[in-house]
Amino acid sequence: MSAASNKFVLRLLPALLFALAWLAAAGAQAQFAPTEDAVKAAYLSKLRHYVEWPARAAPPAEGRTVIGIVGADEVADNLGKLAAVRDPVRGTLAVRRLRPGDALEGVHILYIGDAWFTRAGAMLDAASARSILVVTETDGALGRGSVINFRVAEERIRFDISLDSADKAGLRVSSQLLSLAATVIKEKR
Repeated sequence: MSAASNKFVLRLLPALLFALAWLAAAGAQAQFAPTEDAVKAAYLSKLRHYVEWPARAAPPAEGRTVIGIVGADEVADNLGKLAAVRDPVRGTLAVRRLRPGDALEGVHILYIGDAWFTRAGAMLDAASARSILVVTETDGALGRGSVINFRVAEERIRFDISLDSADKAGLRVSSQLLSLAATVIKEKR
């Protein structure tokens, strides 16, 4: 290699190292970026801190909050990983995979995936009667009994809240959660 070639390689080397470092960082960031289902599972695991159930339906103090999931296996898988972590304030999480028609006994939060929403009408009615927090990911779900509905906006998971559905189920949503919602739908009078 000639002296001119060596100088060229030495000048190019910092740029190549920078490019390699940048590509490695971008790849690592993409590798560790949470999926949409992981973000939804994280939200579900925290919702229990921002909802007040009536005494007859509340999760037991220092006990298990049961989240029933129908039609969203990936969300259930991600939530199962989070459920392994004990929360000293509100106890543990339990994940129960459900199918339309399954009993909702002992369920505190019901998550209905988009693909199953049209088949879950009876579950929605039963959940409201039992003061179960219903969370969905389907357009128009708030008008059919869902309290919280996830949606994607600007490449982020957002959620909307129906206070009417919450009231019908006997649930009280904290002002902290309401302030984080993209939209809060209030009862029409």
